[in-house]
Amino acid sequence: MRGSVVYQVHEVFKEIIRFGESKHEAKELAREQGAKTWHEISKNIGIYSYKTADQYRDISKEAFRYAKEQFNVKDIEKLQGEHIRAYLESKIADGIKYSTFQKYSAALEKLEIALNKYAETHDTGKEYHFDLSSVREQAREVLERTQVTRAYENPQALINSIQNPEYHVIAQAQYEGGFRISELNHLSEKNFKENNTFQVISGKGGKDREVPLSKETYQALQSLLDKADKSDGKYKFNMDAYRNALKEAAQTSNQEYTGSHGLRWNFAQEKFMELQRDHGKTYEQALQIVSNLLGHERADITEHYLR
Repeated sequence: MRGSVVYQVHEVFKEIIRFGESKHEAKELAREQGAKTWHEISKNIGIYSYKTADQYRDISKEAFRYAKEQFNVKDIEKLQGEHIRAYLESKIADGIKYSTFQKYSAALEKLEIALNKYAETHDTGKEYHFDLSSVREQAREVLERTQVTRAYENPQALINSIQNPEYHVIAQAQYEGGFRISELNHLSEKNFKENNTFQVISGKGGKDREVPLSKETYQALQSLLDKADKSDGKYKFNMDAYRNALKEAAQTSNQEYTGSHGLRWNFAQEKFMELQRDHGKTYEQALQIVSNLLGHERADITEHYLR
């Protein structure tokens, strides 16, 4: 499709706009056709409110612009799940409220529905499956309890309780480097720099950053490349299985499970104290350094991690 971002989004959403029709009747019809959960019902009904339509289109425009800037996607019909997930991950990194994230993900699910309806109407043969489950899990871990510390009481005991050796390495790297788990997935030779430094590659338009690791953890991460996919030379792991391994380890080590992001909290708090205690940094200096290591755009987001 050609045209501006605004034009393309409005064209696609026309497929599911139902102003003046009964939402109640549409829901009842969806139930009669087999939909049971609200999620299933939502996939079978359109948009009946002017306010909701405006909100969902605005969010979709922002997501499309992000895909255009970061991935050079100029045709809304070429949007893929990876573009939408990257956009939502950027919003999580910005520290939006969990309720706001839910609104964003709901809007982008409607965009997926609208794109599928558009493809059906115009017989393009395309199908869209954004699959936001992993980024939703990330949002629950990061955003749901921002006013409460997420750090583990004994992070090393947690890591030592992980049975899977690969996940043990990933967890140790998260603890030492404050990485998001998505930043440790799809590892390649490009991530490894001199002096045991790991480079987080943020992608087109993003900010790369370099984080020092212990020699042992750096080498252990490097060794995972022996299991890399031969087609692209990247090591990949199942993030849901990794989270499950952390849950089991938390139970074994008698700690509350606070998600993979809990290790990021541990890193932030310990690095912040180290910079002040051992290196004489002021509060503001230490905060800025930790913020840079975490890859935060704003230092005030980092302050949440220090509670």
